[in-house]
Amino acid sequence: MSRYLEMTEKEVEHLVWIHSNKFTMPELFRKKFYPQGTYRNTCYVLSKYTKKGFLLFEKANMFAHNYYFLTIEAIRSLDEAGRIMVMNRKNPIRINPYERTHDLMVQELRIVIEASPELEDIFWVSDFEMRSGITPSLKAEFLAGKLEDDWRKWAWRRIKSLLRRTPDGYFEADLEGERTAFVLEFERTAYNQKMVENMVWYLSDSFPHALRLIVSETEKHAVRMVRNLQFRLKEDKRSQWYVSDFGRVTGQPFTKSWHRLSHPLKE
Repeated sequence: MSRYLEMTEKEVEHLVWIHSNKFTMPELFRKKFYPQGTYRNTCYVLSKYTKKGFLLFEKANMFAHNYYFLTIEAIRSLDEAGRIMVMNRKNPIRINPYERTHDLMVQELRIVIEASPELEDIFWVSDFEMRSGITPSLKAEFLAGKLEDDWRKWAWRRIKSLLRRTPDGYFEADLEGERTAFVLEFERTAYNQKMVENMVWYLSDSFPHALRLIVSETEKHAVRMVRNLQFRLKEDKRSQWYVSDFGRVTGQPFTKSWHRLSHPLKE
């Protein structure tokens, strides 16, 4: 028989956020929910959630951090309460060791963007959610309570034939009083020409009305990305494209972090 776990609203908030990212680690959980707290206290909270049956964890080696993800029981409980969209009642979360660092850096970008005072009323759809067939419009309807009880059956059948490579995040926010859509792509390993062409195609095709935010891991890669995009995009197509690097986005105000592709690149 399935077992549903009792959770406080605060615990639900924490678990829903972790699950939307697939997994997390203590330092990122601290930055999101306890930015003024200590690392030790954050580990205590996550350990308590593990004892309650909410979380499991992986540890690559004895010197590595723990990587926390939801238990099957926690997923079932949140699904029963109508609080999550990505749900698997049989198999636990699997963390890909080759993508782990990339996913954690994307998660840090999300934390910084969600905490930005320049952005209000943020609505976020993660890569994990989109790869599971969740579109922005579907998630918006879910949060508004407008979906039928059997929405997963028809939604997955409809999206499966259209499923393609996904960006690292999609979000909407009020920026300077205007509702704006953004799509986020993080380049950790330098993209070759073909990868840049594919990125331009699928972001333009799948998110035609969103501003495209491209974040490279290093400043050097960001400069090269600007040049590659300016070479491939006509001038009238550049206004929706913005490029930055990881250190700039995580260390500066949101509106001051980006190079607009329609502007010349200054050395």
